[in-house]
This record gives sequence, C-alpha cells and structure tokens, in this order.
Amino acid sequence: MIFTSVSQELSQGDSAPGFWRAQIVGWMFLAFVGFFIRLAVFGNAVVAFWLTLGLEPLAFAMTSAAAVLHGRRSDKADAPLLVLACAVLLCLAASALLALIAYAIHGLFASEAIRVVPGNQYRLGFIYYMGILSIWTLIYFGVSAELAARTERISKMRAETRSLRLELEHLQSQIEPHFLFNALNTIVAEIAERPGIAEDMTRSLAGYLRYSLDRRGRGLSRLEEEIEAAQAYIRIQALRFDKRLECRCQIDPATLEINIPRMTLQGLAENAIKHGMRSQHDRFQIRIRTRLAGDELIIEVDNPGQLQAPFDLAKGGGGLGNLCRRLALRYADRYAFSLEQRGERTVAEIRLKGSPDAL
Repeated sequence: MIFTSVSQELSQGDSAPGFWRAQIVGWMFLAFVGFFIRLAVFGNAVVAFWLTLGLEPLAFAMTSAAAVLHGRRSDKADAPLLVLACAVLLCLAASALLALIAYAIHGLFASEAIRVVPGNQYRLGFIYYMGILSIWTLIYFGVSAELAARTERISKMRAETRSLRLELEHLQSQIEPHFLFNALNTIVAEIAERPGIAEDMTRSLAGYLRYSLDRRGRGLSRLEEEIEAAQAYIRIQALRFDKRLECRCQIDPATLEINIPRMTLQGLAENAIKHGMRSQHDRFQIRIRTRLAGDELIIEVDNPGQLQAPFDLAKGGGGLGNLCRRLALRYADRYAFSLEQRGERTVAEIRLKGSPDAL
C-alpha cells in the first residue's frame, strides 16, 4: 500500500518522533484556535476553557489511536478505497461523539451565562469537528503518501547502487585473474630456457601481488599508486623481453593524489605491450603521461606499432571493454576513451572529468 512505510513507523509508537511532534504541536494549535472560536461563539471564557480542555485532548487521543491502528494494519492487503471508506466512517463517528460531549458540557452551564446561539448547537459542533477531523485525515494521508513515495525512491536507488556495485566487483574480479594467468604463463615459458629470468619474474610477480592484495576491496586508488602498479607490471614483462621493453613516465605532480578506478593504468599498459609486440622494432618504449586540463584528468599511454581496424571499445570485449564499462559506472557521462594512431605510435587516451562516483 502507498501508506505502508509511514504506517509501520506509526505502529511503533516513539519510533516516529516526527509524527508525534507534529501531532502534539498541531493539536495544541487547534486547542488555542478552538478556545477563541468558542469564546467568540458563547461569549464565556469559562465555558470555552472547559470545552477546549475536554474535547481537544479527546480528539488528540482519537486521531493518535487511528494512526496507530492504521499502522498495525499496514501489512494487510486493504484496497485504498476501503481505507478511504473506513476513514470517512471514523470521522463521522468521532465527530458525532465529540459534538455530543460538547453538547453535554454546554448543558452544565446556566443558559444566562452563555450567549444564545441560534440553530441546532449539536449540528454546529458536528460540522466543526467533522471539518477538523477531515483536514487532519487529509494531511495524515497526504504526508504518509509523500513519505512512502520518498522511501520507495530511496529503496530503488539503493537497489540500483547495489546492482552497480556488484557489477563493478564482477568486472574487477575479471581483471586480476586475467593478469595473473598471463603473468604465470609468461613465467612458465621462461623456466626451461632462462630459469634465472623466470626466478626474477617470480619475485617481481610476488611483489606485485602483495601490492594488489593490500589494496583488495578498494574500488579506487590514487593515481600515484596506479602508476607504481603499472610500472611493476611492465617490469615483469620487461624481464621476458630483456631490454626491448622500456617504460617512460611524464607525470604532472598535480595528478598524483587524484583517485581513479583500480587497475586502470594496468589495463592500458597491458594493451600497449600487446600492440607493441606486433611492431617490427627491436626495442619498444611505452610512455605514460598524465596532465590536468581544468577539472579534467587526461591519461595517455602509447606504444609503437600500427592500430588494427577500429571497433566500439565500449561494446568490445577483453580488457579495454572491461575498462570502459568500469569507467562508465564511475563517471557516467563524464569520461571519454579513445584509441587512435598518431604517426608511428598507437595512443590510448582517457579523459575523466570530476571525481568518481561512490558505489
């Protein structure tokens, strides 16, 4: 039902302090206004005082009980029209009872002490309390509906955030095993012919995994940490290619403390090595550059070689497709990724605007 969330709070009594504060303050205000209305009608402050003292607390108790009872039935599959019909009937019954009590209190005073009111005084009291209780009911259900809608929106946002977080964790879990398998395969290939190199690669891999495990569970890393991780990965691959593989960094110091998704640079470095291996150069150099353009972080990783036929990176598979999806989750429409040919080098460029979204 649309009133479920607020009603559940109301059924728990003091767990809904906002409702009870509004209830108390509202009826105190109505008692204040009601006193002066009765004073104007009957022309007697004593009569107005006792009517107010006897009726407003009773109306407060009735509306509070109705709210609590409604809350206890919030888990029932009642149709909105049935709830509305019950509310109308309760308003009628409560108004009739309050008018009857007011008529009885009024009769306790001598007629000469009270200003004569033309017409049926009981009917006048009934109309008055019917108006007050109808307004209270409309406000109650209106606020309940608004709070229930807000709660539903928050729940939906939390569900979407959890879904995105799980997707991000899944994407992250795909990266690390992929890197580990590649590194282990590289080590295995070197054991027979170059056991010394394989041993150095194993030590480098152990150091990298220690670094990675220390940061496991963190969705974001400082750019400085990302550069260190990418360099460690490149050092592992450099042992395989002897001195053919080099890494040069041109880093703007202002970018070092910026947080970006973990293993962003490693994905670019892995892609650069894969493309660089296809080149005919005896040695190839991977260059990592970072800079700021306003509030936009620009990261470039380039390598020698010719770019293959272009494809949609966001929809493509592999490490770059994974990277694009992770960037989309963190930056929505605030990122750009390009892979293009510039002269004899293939350049991967990422542009990130603002801070990454928290998931």
